Amino acid sequence: MGGGCFGNPFGVCNLEPGIVVDSLLFNHDNTHIAMITVKLGGHTVEIYDAIDTLPMLRFHAYNKMLLIDAGIGSDLADFDNHIEKAMRFCRGKNPQLAVQELDNMRQNVYFIQSGVSPRHLAFCALVKSIDGEPKDDLSTDGLQKVLDVFADVPQNELTAQLEAVKKKIEEELRLYFPRLFDDAAVKEYFDELKQRTLLMLDAIIEGDTEDRREQIDRITTELLTYNKPQPFTGSDSMEIQYDKQFENMCLTLSQHLHVPHPKQYTVLEYYNAFERVKQMFKQKPGQKRAK
Repeated sequence: MGGGCFGNPFGVCNLEPGIVVDSLLFNHDNTHIAMITVKLGGHTVEIYDAIDTLPMLRFHAYNKMLLIDAGIGSDLADFDNHIEKAMRFCRGKNPQLAVQELDNMRQNVYFIQSGVSPRHLAFCALVKSIDGEPKDDLSTDGLQKVLDVFADVPQNELTAQLEAVKKKIEEELRLYFPRLFDDAAVKEYFDELKQRTLLMLDAIIEGDTEDRREQIDRITTELLTYNKPQPFTGSDSMEIQYDKQFENMCLTLSQHLHVPHPKQYTVLEYYNAFERVKQMFKQKPGQKRAK
């Protein structure tokens, strides 16, 4: 999740995991809830952009759409990416992964033909209201109806709004929960990307060489095949597994923290509760492991 820092948006430098029922964070009637308001296609749109106000159910819908977008894609650029990845899987050590990549490309084509954009549906999950009218239906059909309102808005404008909010949410998650969201794999990926960029600049400045081309191609393959293709159809699809994991975690939080309705938490409350449960089960020094 699955963005530097905007400073400290909540005036707190270090949050220790802890749950205080009936505190400000658990007061769902709190009137001091703010979010950004933007103009899109002539409409006044309220958007959740902070983890202390963003409802967890919306965050779940938002993340699920981003998961689908990462695996399937939303446009022709993703279609071309599927082809390139399938070719590199065929030439590499895992040719069987090309089959799954092509299956995901088939779904990508269906999305394009049907006008479905998981990337923009993710943005719609963060929309609280349009022209004062609440948008609370988080089903795929409900999100699509929100997206239909923005039919005349340029796609790059919707993408820019999504990326701005996405960056802020990710930065806040890393600020509050670095152990959960500071992903070493992401750093490794960007290190490879930086190395590829430097090689390409060297080729421009000093001249292209066969050795340099081979290095660039090798790193390109590593970047394109970094994330292995996952199934998005059937009972083992990533979408279904993601929903089940969320349901199981909500049950775990209810059971061990004795608090009702974890689904009604904000994102900050939810992950704070998650860290609290992890802390409860952490083995204390000198404590014998249960047999």
